[in-house]
Amino acid sequence: MAVSKRGFLCVIVVLSICGGYCVNAGPPDSWQVIVENAGVCAMQATLMRSNRVVFFDRTNFGASNITYQDGYCRENPKDMRSKRDCTAHSVAVDLATNKITTLKIFTDTWCSSGSHKADGTLLQTGGWADGADVTRTIGPGPKDDWIEYPNAPSALLTSRWYSSNHILPDNRVIIVGGRRAFSFEFQPRTKGEGLYSLPFLRDTLTPGSEHNLYPFVNLCPDGNLFIFANQDSILLDYKANKVLRKYPRIPEGPRNYPASAAAALLPLTAADGYGRAEILICGGAKPEAFSNTGKGIFDEALSSCARMVLTDAAAKWRLVYMPIPRIMGDMLILPTAEVLIINGARKGTAGWQVAREPVLTPVTYDIYRDRFFTWRASTIPRLYHSVALMLPDGKVFVAGSNTNRGYEFSNVQYPTELRIEKYSPYYIAKSYDTRRPKIVSSPTVVKCATSFRIAFEISQNPVALKYHLYAPPFTTHTYSMNQRMLVLKANPVVSDPAKRTSFSATLYAPPNTVIAPAGYYLLTVINQGTPSPSVWVRITAA
Repeated sequence: MAVSKRGFLCVIVVLSICGGYCVNAGPPDSWQVIVENAGVCAMQATLMRSNRVVFFDRTNFGASNITYQDGYCRENPKDMRSKRDCTAHSVAVDLATNKITTLKIFTDTWCSSGSHKADGTLLQTGGWADGADVTRTIGPGPKDDWIEYPNAPSALLTSRWYSSNHILPDNRVIIVGGRRAFSFEFQPRTKGEGLYSLPFLRDTLTPGSEHNLYPFVNLCPDGNLFIFANQDSILLDYKANKVLRKYPRIPEGPRNYPASAAAALLPLTAADGYGRAEILICGGAKPEAFSNTGKGIFDEALSSCARMVLTDAAAKWRLVYMPIPRIMGDMLILPTAEVLIINGARKGTAGWQVAREPVLTPVTYDIYRDRFFTWRASTIPRLYHSVALMLPDGKVFVAGSNTNRGYEFSNVQYPTELRIEKYSPYYIAKSYDTRRPKIVSSPTVVKCATSFRIAFEISQNPVALKYHLYAPPFTTHTYSMNQRMLVLKANPVVSDPAKRTSFSATLYAPPNTVIAPAGYYLLTVINQGTPSPSVWVRITAA
């Protein structure tokens, strides 16, 4: 393991966070291929509360590598390549067994978007061609399959390709932007609602390169939306369609597709009443990078990360630098509240065959100490159309990568990738087991603005306990939509006099669905920086 630009501090930093494991061994993180051939490339993915990962590709560019398990064939006269297609373009992975189950998607989901609803259902929107204005749902159950809504009133009001979604406090979803879609709309719509113009999206369009697709959208503690596109950002009162604030321009270059950086709202904490919101954006490309790829020039990606406290009156960007330049890096908030950046390339941009030099090494960023750490490399390139997801056991699901216009496995620079990996961050190592908590009881449903009690076990006395809620995202094209972490308030821990390894604590739920939109969250106990396996908790309105 190494610390970016601080090689002489490596041993000191490693000892401080890892208990001295590097003295006699390498980094304690690890990689494991859990599925050799998933059959479908993971362009878009999400974790369901039934502990299965659902992922899917586009549907209209030829056969995948897996046939429907029940013998079904899709008959679609609008399909560009296969009017009759007996191969699946969506699958589910059971995390307990790694078993693959084929799912049925009919319309084209290429470069679409999604959000989880309060009951755990995934609402999935848009795509291309016959799927551009379609909405779809898949329920949270272990055997649920896709349902599609191509017609009014459930269909979108305009085509949405490369748009972004966010769940709202009232359990509706806002869909923002997309190619040539300078607007937003809601699902479901209430009476009188329609299409709302958002000139900001037109203003952030770079001719020939765009740089405003998959805009970053985050729900702020005041109930308004932070929207970032290209290099600019606003605070939007979406109810009145009024721009309340324009933020400073981010330095160095564009950050949205095809200059695909990664973004995350950093954890909101009860310590300040959940009032402080900070955004982190990492990677991206030079303004000319996408056009240069057409000339055979592959510019080095940006190595900068930019942080800005959105709630500050004088908000401004502060730059920190990753150890490796990166485009198309997936960004996840680990259970420890560290940020993981994984997948991607060092040169070029997002798009078909326009990235070079895969970045195989994940990095973590300690948001409190402003330090990056470089970890063990994978052996599998994950470029355009790849994904990463946090799992309840604290590991990371990694899949996808297809820079080709179909499933190509030979005579191409980067073949279509169908293997699935799990990445185990350092805290999964057995050397951490003595301080790892295990949650033994927790309510399954918790109302906002209430307290609740959990019980857990640790083999030693707890130190510096923290309690985190995490909303799993819908992930595509480097962007983890709706990812959200909350650091909860808690009373002092109580020990069980009859069993020295048993403890309990009273926790306080977030105050409302602005801070924590209703839905399923992963609850984690952290002891001395080591997270427990997470359990599902449904947060509901007060």
